[in-house]
Amino acid sequence: MDAVSPVMPGSEPIEVVLAKDQPEYLPLPVVYLDTPSRPMISRWRLTEEERQRIANGDDLVLTQLTFGHAFQPIHLQITAPDEAPQLLE
Repeated sequence: MDAVSPVMPGSEPIEVVLAKDQPEYLPLPVVYLDTPSRPMISRWRLTEEERQRIANGDDLVLTQLTFGHAFQPIHLQITAPDEAPQLLE
């Protein structure tokens, strides 16, 4: 699975690439929205093999590195490549 851009249709002008100058990490395009919850949104594209595994009943596992602090709420969803994600507040 790979992080992809645009994160949302037409979001290229406001996208930020996290870790673009940190070779120990993969660059991550994100969009920060100016709403009360200040969400950071990224988009991920699954490989055909990953899609098939999920279709066959395998699970999607999310790991959050909290470093002993409270974890941040997350929201996973499925959208078409040209569709904006549903925003939560």
